[in-house]
Amino acid sequence: MPGEMKTEKRPLNLGLLAHVDAGKTTLSEALLFESGARRVLGRVDHQDAFLDTYALERSRGITIFSKQARLETEHRQITLVDTPGHVDFAPEAER
Repeated sequence: MPGEMKTEKRPLNLGLLAHVDAGKTTLSEALLFESGARRVLGRVDHQDAFLDTYALERSRGITIFSKQARLETEHRQITLVDTPGHVDFAPEAER
């Protein structure tokens, strides 16, 4: 509308770091779904998590490579980073 000022959304970078099987990808999927960034709630146990894009990740039920996704709230533009929790993939989480 004329005369309305458009306010820029404040950025927030959110990295999820925790041990294996803590629910990092599950939380990521819920945040993406609840924010409206995804229409379907992906699940690790159903092998359809949006952020677990590689077949090996889906078949093993673990995140191997760090992934990022964007979502928005009323006042924020959030960059979400889902990291591996398994010790074998710790260097990937440090990137």
